[in-house]
Amino acid sequence: MFGLSEPEVLAGPVLDCPGGAGSFGLGVRERGGEVVSADPAYKHGAAEMVAAARAGLERGLDYLAENRESYEWSFFRSPEDLQRRRLDALDAFARQFRGPDEHHVVGSLPHLPFPNRRFRLVLCAYLLFSYPDHFDESEHLSGLRELVRVAGEEVRLYPLIDTAYQRYGAIDDLRHALLADGADSEIRPVGYRFQRGADEVLVLAPPPDRASARITMPPDA
Repeated sequence: MFGLSEPEVLAGPVLDCPGGAGSFGLGVRERGGEVVSADPAYKHGAAEMVAAARAGLERGLDYLAENRESYEWSFFRSPEDLQRRRLDALDAFARQFRGPDEHHVVGSLPHLPFPNRRFRLVLCAYLLFSYPDHFDESEHLSGLRELVRVAGEEVRLYPLIDTAYQRYGAIDDLRHALLADGADSEIRPVGYRFQRGADEVLVLAPPPDRASARITMPPDA
């Protein structure tokens, strides 16, 4: 979904924010990579987190059953395949999560407990842009600035669509505000397909020289 190859993920320290009750960090570490997952939910125990994630998955499956035409069934072959993979990920998380540690840090936007440029790559999935009813434009900007602050080379955010399956309306305003801070930005297509219209990733980069910042608009902008 982020348009990254495995070598790119394994090349250096990665921040997964929010990490949730997933198996991404574990999978990367098993391949020799370095990942820190940040999430306010890590203050809870594994059983509580997994129970909440299972309940959310059930609600999501009910929604899928009623809105199947809004999804593409290529990466996930069917709702049943999605359920199996998500439950496998939850089981993997439950086996290795023992509370906050060096791999699972309690933290949330817009204030992360990390120094500047701590991570080479910062990944953020299904949080910003996805829930416009929960975050206003100023909160989006604060969150993006914090992700850029802790990134050494790049931030990637996915998806760029909201709950109405439309690209988040203020995304270009946010990009221009970040440009004023000195952060490059680019919207790139990705090959991952699940939600219809969710085929782009926002890439941000804190440049070493503020004067070199640029904003790359999509061809149809």
